[in-house]
Amino acid sequence: MINLGVTVVTLVILGCIGPLNSEETEPFGFDHITEGENKFSEIFRIFSGDAIHATYWPFATMFTLHLINSVSSNGGYWANDVIGCVFTAFGGIMMKDFLAGTAVTDWAFWAYMPVTLLVWYIVNHNIPKTEFNIWSLISENVSKVVPLQRIMDLATLSFNTGLLLEVAAASGEAGTTFYGLPDLSKAMFMCVAIHCAGDFFSQDGFGFSIGGCSDACERAVLVCFWMSTNGMATIIPALGNGTEQITGVFGGNAEFLWAMILINELAGDMIPVKPHRLIMDFLNDFLGM
Repeated sequence: MINLGVTVVTLVILGCIGPLNSEETEPFGFDHITEGENKFSEIFRIFSGDAIHATYWPFATMFTLHLINSVSSNGGYWANDVIGCVFTAFGGIMMKDFLAGTAVTDWAFWAYMPVTLLVWYIVNHNIPKTEFNIWSLISENVSKVVPLQRIMDLATLSFNTGLLLEVAAASGEAGTTFYGLPDLSKAMFMCVAIHCAGDFFSQDGFGFSIGGCSDACERAVLVCFWMSTNGMATIIPALGNGTEQITGVFGGNAEFLWAMILINELAGDMIPVKPHRLIMDFLNDFLGM
């Protein structure tokens, strides 16, 4: 409970950090919590905040923490180490571009290479000619006060889930093909492949082999189904009217799903009955051999 409380408070405080060079908003303030329409997303604005500084650091707090969380050195030759970090941080984006048939030279991850190299060096190396590592000093001291690693893991989850929601939303725009259902086979392949890119796509190449349904795979399946069917409205319109009322409180399907995912990550151990767990257990029992 203490860990949960400290984590939530830290996330709220980090969400109050605004652009440091903006003339419209204060660098730090709580106005968004009282003025925003979607209270959940506004309270946890860290996951959708603006760039910290448009000129010197044009990246959001969430992205910065995700990148730091992805560039820990695995040892070995530095070039191979950097490539491994790139796959860890941007494997989903790379898989998305690959499946879309985008030319390698136009893949989106190239835009992040300069900052990835900078953060990789800072995290894994001492200041030249010294025994002083900036990130080690920061992490060791901050971790005494807040669960830093847990917060960085949530940042990584947010980054990857944002990509998943984007892909799932696009799959739902293709229309229905069979009894109100969209082309779920294609949509789920895309969502699982992108959200679980680390299992299929690495420096060793491609390897599609699913021995079991991981948490990420389950998340991709459920998010894809919900987004593709518009909260099941394309299957059972009456049920869709009900789900629309629920998701509307959060601002829409994507915002609702992210809220449920975040709540499960924060306090899942305290929730005795989880609807998504019941659904996946049923499917595993029904479809299993």
